[in-house]
Amino acid sequence: MDYVHYAAIDIGSNAVKLLIKRLESAYLGTFTKVVTLRVPLRLGQDVFTTGKISERKMYDLRDIIKAFALVMKVYGVKKKNFRACATAAMREATNGHEVANLIRTSLDIDIDIISGITEAAIVCAIHANRTQANELLYVDVGGGSTEVSLVCYGHIEKTKSYPIGTVRILNGAIAEGVSEELVRDMELIAIDHPNLTIVGAGGNIGKLFNLTDEHDLAEQSIKPEVLRKLYDKLSALSIEQRVAQFGLKPDRADVIVPAANIFLLIADAIKAESIEVPSTGLADGIIEDIFWRQTEKTARLSPK
Repeated sequence: MDYVHYAAIDIGSNAVKLLIKRLESAYLGTFTKVVTLRVPLRLGQDVFTTGKISERKMYDLRDIIKAFALVMKVYGVKKKNFRACATAAMREATNGHEVANLIRTSLDIDIDIISGITEAAIVCAIHANRTQANELLYVDVGGGSTEVSLVCYGHIEKTKSYPIGTVRILNGAIAEGVSEELVRDMELIAIDHPNLTIVGAGGNIGKLFNLTDEHDLAEQSIKPEVLRKLYDKLSALSIEQRVAQFGLKPDRADVIVPAANIFLLIADAIKAESIEVPSTGLADGIIEDIFWRQTEKTARLSPK
């Protein structure tokens, strides 16, 4: 049986990721993950300190995308079933469009430099489509930004992108007042929506979830007080000790602490009782967005 494969490349401030999924049911829109690749390029280290992507990382990114393109070719991913999106680092870099143009001209691959609002909408739509009975705060903590979306009974009510992320924190590049603005906004949301559950996105919250035995595996959730204990334990260790004691990769061991801190800031502000941890992220959302846009177009063109 010949399967149809979809793919997404997520060019983040911390890492560049490839996801390939096999379409299992066109009727239900269900997929199986077949390939995940991640390279910790750290574009944010350049952008949040110098304002631009260095020449070396520009060409490293091109080579990574070239390698990903070869993997997609092996799986027969058609161009219409693929999209590459870049987030905070690329959209803030003074030469972000220059980098995108280099990749376009050398590899014939378009890079969409998406806004924080678009990023948030793509990510949280995955969960919003599956949730009809709750009010949720969808929080996606990345390397350069944190996207927060209020989802009420399956509909995205509001969304906002904040220039606070793990790589940005590590580089001391958080603008004055950003953390205070984030907390203030969350407290205002909690006034009208007092029983919000946080749905966390990003690789760090998934890793934090797996690092503690006190999480709720059945509900795929972690309580803020449990996350706080883990945060205190991790922040007291050096990066080398986190690698040795928790088996973390070095490029995860440094960003995981600021990620936990951002989740705790938001959880404290809205007095959340738990943080749900789905196993989906931006790349999953990109693939679903491609598929459903194609499906809706087909439906519109089909005879009644």
